[in-house]
Amino acid sequence: MTPIGSQRPSVLVFATGGTIGMRQTDAGLAPDPDFPEILESLVDGICGPLGIDPRVNHLLPAIDSANADADTAPRIARTVRARVRTQQPRGVVILHGTDTLAFTAARLAFELSDLGAPVVVTGSQLPHGAPGSDAGANLALALRAAVRAALGAPVSIAFGGELLPAVRATKHDSVSPRAFRAEQPLAPRREGVSAPPDDRDRPSPARGPARVLSMRLVPSVTAEDLRAAVGGRPDGLVLECYGSGTAPTGRPGVPEALRAVCAEMPVVAVSQCAAGGVALGRYAVGAELARAGVIDGGDLTVEAALAKLGFLLDAGFEGAGLMAEMTRNLVGERTPAE
Repeated sequence: MTPIGSQRPSVLVFATGGTIGMRQTDAGLAPDPDFPEILESLVDGICGPLGIDPRVNHLLPAIDSANADADTAPRIARTVRARVRTQQPRGVVILHGTDTLAFTAARLAFELSDLGAPVVVTGSQLPHGAPGSDAGANLALALRAAVRAALGAPVSIAFGGELLPAVRATKHDSVSPRAFRAEQPLAPRREGVSAPPDDRDRPSPARGPARVLSMRLVPSVTAEDLRAAVGGRPDGLVLECYGSGTAPTGRPGVPEALRAVCAEMPVVAVSQCAAGGVALGRYAVGAELARAGVIDGGDLTVEAALAKLGFLLDAGFEGAGLMAEMTRNLVGERTPAE
C-alpha cells in the first residue's frame, strides 16, 4: 500500500461482516478466515488505477447482520469517527451485511452527519468468490463515490449500480443484485441535527442504547396485541399504519391502549405504503392517533424512523423536544411539513 504520507486522496474501508466476506461451506455460507487478505487485494486492485490510497480496517469480531442489535450502528459510528480522526481519509466505505444494511445506514446518517468525510455503505448479495458475485462491482462503486462526493455529502448506499440516500433506502429484494431502492428522493432542505439537551437531561450511559421497535398494523390486531408489542419495555415504538396514518381506533380498547403506550414511551406513526407518508389530520381516525400522543412521522421510512427515534433518545431528547425533532427534517430523511 502507498505510505500514509502520500498526497493522494485516501479512503478508509471499514469491514463489519456480511455476505461479502463469506464463503460456501458444507453447513452453508460462513465467514471466510482469509477475507482480510482478500479484501486488501480487492481494494488495492480498485484503488490503484484510480490514484487512491486505501486503508482497510475490520470490526472485530465481525458481525452477521442478522444479529445486529441496538448498539451495532452506534458502535460502528464511534469506531469510524475515531479512525477518521486519526487517519483523516477523504472518504469512508463501510462493508455490511445486506439483511440489516438499510437500518444501520439510516442510523449512521444521523450519527455521522458532521463527520466531514463522505460515508458510503455497501455489501453484496453473493460472497466475494462466488461465480457472478456482485461484491467487486459494489465495492468499486462505493470507493469511487466516497472520494468524489462533496465533503458534507449525506451517508449513501452503493448497491446494484446505484447510489441511494441512506435515510430513504430500504431492502426490497432478497436475491436480486439491485436489492435496495429509494421510493422518495432525499428531502431538499436539510436543517441539520440539533444540539442535544443539557447533560442533566441525558439518560445514564449505564442504561445502554435505546431499543426502538416497530409494529405493523393488520386487520386482526387488537388492543391486547398493542400492549404485548411493548411488553418487553422498549424505549420507543414505530407504528406502521395504513395509508396516510390510520389505525383501527374503533376497535374496543385500542384508543385506551394507544394512550397508555404513548404515556410510557414515544410512538411514531409511519405509513406501510412505499411512498406518500402519513398525515394524521387527514382522517378522523388519524386525528385520534394524534390526540393519543402519536407523533406524525411524515414520509419517513420505517428504517429511518427507527434510526432517528433511537438516535434522538440516545442524545437525551424527550417529551415536546423529542416530538419537535422528529417532525423536523434533520438530514434529508423527511419532507418538511408545509
